[in-house]
Amino acid sequence: MSIRFAHVCFSFLIFLLTAFPALADQLIVEPDMGRKPIINAIKNTRHTLSLVMYGFTDESLLDALIRQQKQGKTVKVILEEQPYKAENENNKTIRTFNQNEVAWQGHIPPFRLIHQKTLVIDGNKAIVMTFNFTRSAFKNDRNFALIIDDPQRVNEIAATFTSDWNHQPTANHADQLVWSPDNSRKQFLKIISGAKQSLKIYAQTISDYKIVGALAKAARKGVNVQILTSNRLRDKQADYLARAGVVVRRSNRYYIHAKVMIVDNQKAVLGSVNLTRASLDDNRELAVITKDSAVIQQLTATFDQDFRDTEKTHTQNHSGLSLNKAVVRQVIRFIHHSLKSL
Repeated sequence: MSIRFAHVCFSFLIFLLTAFPALADQLIVEPDMGRKPIINAIKNTRHTLSLVMYGFTDESLLDALIRQQKQGKTVKVILEEQPYKAENENNKTIRTFNQNEVAWQGHIPPFRLIHQKTLVIDGNKAIVMTFNFTRSAFKNDRNFALIIDDPQRVNEIAATFTSDWNHQPTANHADQLVWSPDNSRKQFLKIISGAKQSLKIYAQTISDYKIVGALAKAARKGVNVQILTSNRLRDKQADYLARAGVVVRRSNRYYIHAKVMIVDNQKAVLGSVNLTRASLDDNRELAVITKDSAVIQQLTATFDQDFRDTEKTHTQNHSGLSLNKAVVRQVIRFIHHSLKSL
């Protein structure tokens, strides 16, 4: 009897493990994985699809979205109507939405720009992305996305979408989600100050002086701060970070569009938030915090490889001056000393 009972218990355990798999975050790495993970998520929509996006020009993703609309799914899109310095970028997609009666909005007050990049499927799965729905995102840009299905985070992302859609204020946010302009500055400063060993950062750009100050302070405390970017930092900020011990490198393989911060190889922040004042204080943005060990290992391994790829060629000069200015300064000093010796 006891053996039979044990078999029943074992069978029930197997059922639980297969019918209700453990919730785990899943990482998408771009351009390695291409469009397939996103297209599959859209195709697998059963009832509702809610998208928030900044740039949307990719025809394959647009076609997948329109197919869901035509199949009777409830599709809602919040899409920035006039991206910064690319006001007409989304016009073709917007025309397609209108032609196919897709419900969409292009401006959510009081936000300056809608820069968030999030997809919610059937209210039980969310994909938080660093990339736009553009061709370049899947060609030569380094980007990531995180697929999450735990109810707390997904429910809040879905609820915030509804609030933004209805132009209503949002409620308090969970610690695992980083929203601009609501709590992102506070969250990032807290995360940086809490680092004990290392900060590995993918950043399209860094210019916010409080963030720069916090990174320098962390480095002075002995935290190994590494930043990988494709855009040159302002000379004064680059010099300030270098003097504190922060290592900044520029990628020569991928354009760094990712916005990721890996803390002590134990947790990571991933999403749309750039480390700039406008992104932190003015735009609608979303990043998610993950402690999933498999995700952290993937992110860390990818960062370390990308960082090594820059080692020989694209370390930024941190003299406080650009290279040309530094050469000019040396020439002036040489002339000055030569005149004094006459």
